[in-house]
Amino acid sequence: MQLPAEFMKPNYDDGSIANVPATVAAILGAPFSGLPPLKDSLWRPLSGGAKRVVLLIVDALGWNLVQEQGILANGFLSRADVVGQLTSVFPSTTVAALSSLWTGAAPAQHGMVGLRLFMPEYAVTTQMLHFTPTFGKYPDALIHAGLEPETFLQSPGIAQQLAKTGVETHAFKGREIIDSALSKMHGRGVTGDHGVSSVADMLVQMRQLLEQKAGESLYACAYWPMIDTLSHIYGWSSDSVAAELRAIMAQVESEFVNQLSPAARKDTVFFIVADHGQVVTPPNQQIYVEDHPELRKMLFMRPAGEPRTAFLYAKHGLSRDITSYINRNLSEAMLAIDAQEALDQNLLGAEPRVEQARERVGDVIVTMRQGYVLLTESDRSSAGKMLGRHGGMTVDEMSVPWLGFRLDG
Repeated sequence: MQLPAEFMKPNYDDGSIANVPATVAAILGAPFSGLPPLKDSLWRPLSGGAKRVVLLIVDALGWNLVQEQGILANGFLSRADVVGQLTSVFPSTTVAALSSLWTGAAPAQHGMVGLRLFMPEYAVTTQMLHFTPTFGKYPDALIHAGLEPETFLQSPGIAQQLAKTGVETHAFKGREIIDSALSKMHGRGVTGDHGVSSVADMLVQMRQLLEQKAGESLYACAYWPMIDTLSHIYGWSSDSVAAELRAIMAQVESEFVNQLSPAARKDTVFFIVADHGQVVTPPNQQIYVEDHPELRKMLFMRPAGEPRTAFLYAKHGLSRDITSYINRNLSEAMLAIDAQEALDQNLLGAEPRVEQARERVGDVIVTMRQGYVLLTESDRSSAGKMLGRHGGMTVDEMSVPWLGFRLDG
C-alpha cells in the first residue's frame, strides 16, 4: 500500500518511540524481549560505561514545534550529543504511545490500539484514558466490570524486564494520575512511583533520586503533559505553547542538569522524547458522520478510535462499500484503509499481535488528512473546545525529537 506523501509510516524496525525501551535496556546491559533498539547512531555514542538512564517524555512535543521554536539553538539543548527524529506509533495517540514507551511493543502487539476501543467482552465502547464507557463519565467503570489493568497489556513492561537484572525503575508523573488504571497498567514492576505537582517539582525529585542513588544502576522515566494540554486548547504553534516550552526547558537546565553533583552525573545518560506531535483542526474541517446519511447507514455503530483516526464497524458485508464511499466522496479529508490490510502492512505492528487486535480496529480504518476530524453528532457541542489534535499519520503528528546527553561529559 502506497501512502500519500503527507503521511508517515511508523518505523518499528529501528526508528520509533516503540524502540526506546530496548534502547534503554541495551544501554543498561539488560536482556529485553520486544522490538529492537534504535539504530546505533542514536544511542551508542552515549552508552560507554553508562549504567543510569533518564528519559523525559514531553507530551505533544512534535518535531514541528521544535523546528518552529528553534529550541535546539539555545541553552543546554544546543549541546545535545545526539539529535534525531523518531516516528510515533500508529495511531499517534497518548494511550497507545505511552503503552509502547513502557513495553517496547507496537500497539497491535501490546493491545492498546487507540483512545476509544470497542470491547465486545463488556458490550461497550470505552474511553481508555479513564476506563469509562464513551456515553458518560464513569471513571474506572471497566475496572468495576472486571478488567485488570495489570494484565490488559499483553507485552511485559520494561520495568519488569529490568528488574530481573536488578535494575530499579522509577516513574515520575502528576499526582492526580499516579494511582490511575493507566498508570497501574504501565507501572508493572516499577520500584518507585513518584507523584509530582509541577514540572519544577518533578525535576527536583528526579535530581534528588539521582543524588540519593549515586553510583547505582537505574532507569528513571518522567512524563509531563502540559504542552499537549495547551496545544489542544490553542494549537501547537500558539504563543502559550511556545512560552510553556521555553519554561519547561529552562527549568530542565536550571533545576536538573545544572544542579546535579559530579557523583550524580557519573555514568548517566539523559534523553528527551515525545509521544506524538499535533496538528491544528479548525471548525471548517470537521466532518460529521450524520451529514453523510449513505455512510451512516452502512455503519453498525458509532466510530471507535478517535477523531483523527477512526475505527469503523460495518454492517454485514459492507466494508468495501464503506471504503469505496469514503475514498470516492471524502478523499480530500481522509483515507480509508481496509483494517486487515492496515494490519498486514504492519501499520500497528507486525506479528505476533494480540488476539483482540483485529476486533479492536474494526473493519475500516479511516485516518485524516491535515486538519480534518471525523465526528458524530454527540461531539458537536464540544468539538470547538479542542483546536489541536493528534492520532493520525501526518508528518506533524508522527515526527518527534530524540535528544540525547551524556551528563558526565
